[in-house]
Amino acid sequence: MYSHQNNFAKALKWTGDLRDQYLNTLAALRIYERFRKLTAPNVVGKKNADANVKIFGKYPYFFSPLQEAARCYFFVELAKFFDKNKKKQSLTIELLLDFVENNFSSFSKNEFLAHHIEKNFIPALLEGYKPFTLQDIRRIRNRLLRNKELISDLKTYRDQYLVHNDLKKDDVKITGIQIRTLFKIIQSTIDLFYLKLNFSSTIYSNYDKEPARAVDEVVSALQEHEKEIIRKIKEKYGS
Repeated sequence: MYSHQNNFAKALKWTGDLRDQYLNTLAALRIYERFRKLTAPNVVGKKNADANVKIFGKYPYFFSPLQEAARCYFFVELAKFFDKNKKKQSLTIELLLDFVENNFSSFSKNEFLAHHIEKNFIPALLEGYKPFTLQDIRRIRNRLLRNKELISDLKTYRDQYLVHNDLKKDDVKITGIQIRTLFKIIQSTIDLFYLKLNFSSTIYSNYDKEPARAVDEVVSALQEHEKEIIRKIKEKYGS
């Protein structure tokens, strides 16, 4: 049965699901970026880059598929956010925008307070809460519209190169700057919805920084392992 509170709860859940998807997509991007940087002399220095290339070359059947998996994963997941949702069967930014816009009366301040009735908000802090406005929705739609060609290229790349291996592919090039633009659109949309629906924010640092740190630690451990093997060989057979 129709209910403002059901609509509010559904939008909040969808926002949470999109946030979880975004965090994993961000982590995959950072893993892929870190692998590329570890072999770049201008980033990590020639000595370190050469040592990393040597490690990657020793375990090619692990590192090559891992890097490609991270690249494909973040591209495929990134495209999902911007899919057109004609049948409304997939969770996308468009679905969330449409849902709030079509049920706008379900997202008033009174509905927010009713949903969070058990939360003890500080009164002075709660005074700063502002519910959705149509301008909020239009602002996001305008950003999507300004980047429609980029979003179209992303979907083409996903469909023709990653999800399928089309014999005739369009020539699609997506730059790092363009990728960052799309990530910013997703993050700012999620941040807005969490602010309006939960009056909270998301800490991204773990998914933004820890994946790269983990890659560094794995590679460093393998380098130390190689050094130990060489030390033992020299110890046994002499230098």
